[in-house]
Amino acid sequence: MNAIPVPLRHRGAPAPGPVPPPAGRPSLRVVDDRHLRARARRRRVRAVVAVIAALAALSLLGMAAFHAALVEGQVELSRLEGEVADEQARYQRLRLRVAELESPERIVAAAQERLGMVPPPGVTYLSPSGPAGAPADTAPDAPGGDGVQAWAAVKSHLADRP
Repeated sequence: MNAIPVPLRHRGAPAPGPVPPPAGRPSLRVVDDRHLRARARRRRVRAVVAVIAALAALSLLGMAAFHAALVEGQVELSRLEGEVADEQARYQRLRLRVAELESPERIVAAAQERLGMVPPPGVTYLSPSGPAGAPADTAPDAPGGDGVQAWAAVKSHLADRP
């Protein structure tokens, strides 16, 4: 405990009364342990409350950031779903167009209009002139056949063509 210095006194002089503290300096007093423990407890409570408040603020900020990312992802998902729907509709239109272009009626009409083709007056079926089981020795691509003689026979007919 710090004591306020007492001026030196002369021997035999009566002891003076308490000396007032100098101006601008607070008066000091002794503080008991209960007061110190209560003060420390209040400081701990304030620190815990500050930490809890900081955690709550950070969690709210994190939730807001998570929600913003979730909304952004949902917007992107909606945009992609729209693109998928558009491309599926385009795919269906193209499939319909291909089906229209492949239709036999359209092909016959285009052949008659653009190429001047006409349907034949009748259909003629060809049948082989030799017996059904005869080997085709004269075919140029027949295995074991004489392709040179067959080619010479075909070539003579081709030379007459313009």
